[in-house]
Amino acid sequence: MKKQIDTFIQNLKSNKKLDTFDEASTKQAVVLRILSVLGWDIFNVDEVSPDFSVNSFSVSYALRIKNSSKVFIKVKRIHEKLDNHQKSLLSFASREGVNVAILTNGIIWWFYLTAATGSSQEKWFYSVDLLQQNVDDFVPQLIDLLSKTKVARGQALKTAKSINQNKKQKMASDIIPEAWNKLISQPNMIFVELLRETTEKICGYKVEAKIIERFLEKNLDKWLITKRPRASAAPPPKIIEVPKIEDKSAANFSIVPPIKSVKKADSYTDKEIKSFTFNGKTNPARNWEDMLINLCEYFATIHSKNFEKVLWISGEDNTYFSRYSDQLRIPEKIKGTNIYVETKLRPDEIVRTSRSLLAEFGYNANDLTITAT
Repeated sequence: MKKQIDTFIQNLKSNKKLDTFDEASTKQAVVLRILSVLGWDIFNVDEVSPDFSVNSFSVSYALRIKNSSKVFIKVKRIHEKLDNHQKSLLSFASREGVNVAILTNGIIWWFYLTAATGSSQEKWFYSVDLLQQNVDDFVPQLIDLLSKTKVARGQALKTAKSINQNKKQKMASDIIPEAWNKLISQPNMIFVELLRETTEKICGYKVEAKIIERFLEKNLDKWLITKRPRASAAPPPKIIEVPKIEDKSAANFSIVPPIKSVKKADSYTDKEIKSFTFNGKTNPARNWEDMLINLCEYFATIHSKNFEKVLWISGEDNTYFSRYSDQLRIPEKIKGTNIYVETKLRPDEIVRTSRSLLAEFGYNANDLTITAT
């Protein structure tokens, strides 16, 4: 099965007519071919039901096992932007009790777990780009999620839930530094009382709560996490070391090594960049976009194996990095990768994105300095 899919994708890449496919051609030449290889009887309308509809809602295909819909697939023409079709697909799938929904333009395949809570983005758990990604990276996953045998046995749904859970854990783990900073910045009375009791056990005197609060406030900048940990298999650094009661020297313990406090970010609105210095090297810059693109290319070269981490960097309302150029306003492809970066950004947005890029690969914001007038 894997070999058949590999061969089909190679033929797809060399198909010169691919860009001319309308929706019907995409269904027939791409989607149905893939479903057939994955074990579905595309000529059996009770198994692969075309234009499946209930009331006024419909999807391109419903994959059914024993008269029960298991997967909904909505197909658009080759290269059509998919974002605007998520809501209707997920709403229909949810009402019909279908757990897995797929949105595709033949090349890009977005997988959703419809029972997951939250927005369309939170329901999304996996994506495939047939032309850009290495087939060895996604074909086994595609088989696990969409082959008839796996779907019929319920294994595909278990795989989908597992991938979604891993995605949530990754997102949650990235928030830990922020949660720690929030906790340590707003110490509650339980934390204050714990420190008071420990102090009393060591010296025999119970210090006033106000003194503890002043102590915490005075040393706050030492405990805030301003540098995200590098991605590695090593365990996280020890945050708090609770002193033993009998250890009289424990009064001098510290929570984490001192880190420079974070200064309020400068604004670069209406300023022109002249140069930037990173990693000991000063680079001239014709414009703000030059700096961002230069940094992206540097990290793509140095951290090629895990450069995909940049896809998690985004603003509140904007996507900054994507595999799909049509998701960005003015995309710039990063050399040596299949990832695009947004360049239609204000100076302050470019600076924030650049610093997020540094943090993602374990650098401090202070490692980047900017000369602007």
